[in-house]
Amino acid sequence: MFIGPVYDTSGNLLYFFASQLDVTRRKESEQAYQQSQKMESIGQLTAGLAHDFNNLLQVVTGNLELLSGRVADEKAQAYLARAQGAAERGAKLTGQLLAFARKTRLDPRAIDVNACIVGFADMLESSLGRSVELHLSLRHGLPKAVLDAEQFEMAILNIALNARDAMPGGGLLTICTLKLHLNGDAEARQLKSGDYVVIELRDEGEGMPEHVAARAAEPFFTTKPTGKGTGLGLAMASGFVQQSRGRLEIDSAPGKGTTIRMLFPVAGADALPTVHTAGHPVGESAKVDGAHILLVEDSPDVLALAQEHLVEAGYRVTAVENGDLALVEWERIRATDPIDLLFTDLVMPGTLNGIALAEAITAQDRDMPVLMTTGYNEELVAEGPLRRGLDVLGKPWRKAELLDRVAQALAKRAAGQARRIPSEFGAAEE
Repeated sequence: MFIGPVYDTSGNLLYFFASQLDVTRRKESEQAYQQSQKMESIGQLTAGLAHDFNNLLQVVTGNLELLSGRVADEKAQAYLARAQGAAERGAKLTGQLLAFARKTRLDPRAIDVNACIVGFADMLESSLGRSVELHLSLRHGLPKAVLDAEQFEMAILNIALNARDAMPGGGLLTICTLKLHLNGDAEARQLKSGDYVVIELRDEGEGMPEHVAARAAEPFFTTKPTGKGTGLGLAMASGFVQQSRGRLEIDSAPGKGTTIRMLFPVAGADALPTVHTAGHPVGESAKVDGAHILLVEDSPDVLALAQEHLVEAGYRVTAVENGDLALVEWERIRATDPIDLLFTDLVMPGTLNGIALAEAITAQDRDMPVLMTTGYNEELVAEGPLRRGLDVLGKPWRKAELLDRVAQALAKRAAGQARRIPSEFGAAEE
């Protein structure tokens, strides 16, 4: 409010002139910007920690697995099993951190949200327990949304479990879906104009005051007692929704329950359809005995672990510490002892990371299969056909998982070479 006096020529006060300006939207924009900067800083910190922690967990879980095969004592096996369980919980925790930081690799496709929720309802009901009644209110004819179905189910589960904890005496949890068109109000929601699919989860719990709701999506922030929660469930859901180009909103008030709302963009004509695959069966027939693998890993402990697993499985391994050395080694031995598979870490020091190394090698050998591993998928979040097509094994991996994915990659190359020849018009049958 601006007020100023108005005088006549003699200096006598005639009246006051007043004008007012509504600065609500400006203040809200400033607060939203400050919050986004804060969350971005937290995200960068947590993602960096998660990457380093996943490398450490890889060494721990890998060596525990090796040791378990060499210990016969039942009591010692029980100790190892507890240690492995703790390491797996640590891996799940780092996965939630990466999801919050929006560094997980998503597989977004055109998903029927209603069908996904219905198919997930039985498992959701069993997780909520008998004290919570689940009610579905799904809008008929809802368009498909672009999202990762697996991560979507995990987000629904985390939000539902929070709702259950907010209703210790039991209550009703309602999941409803609807379509929303954003036009003039899209900018206020930090979204693009267009059509969105909305999923709402409403509970009858205690609700949250405004200052608690404002921090509810921050990692490790929780109002639950010690040991009852990590404070990562809603943070993970928020990170997933933002990475899916959507928005997560929280409406809550003390004594009036909480509504968590997720908005996802409607699938366009060019969206990838939902694909259900049974996977690639892997057995002795799929394994390529004596195949030569170029192993690239900057962590000496992880390098030694992977090399031991692969050599024990019957593969020949050339191990190097970074992408620059790997390219030099590949060019040196390609004529005399060709490489059958490139297995490389994604984030490495030097001028070549995993993606750049793969591009340099596949530019000279288009049929070279590439399997990547990482505890931090930032590079793969970037768009592009090559990045979407890369085969990635997340850390920490288990021995069986490693050998399975290696055999799959080698089998794909063997099948492709035996069946097809390249053509500028696409693949042609021999």
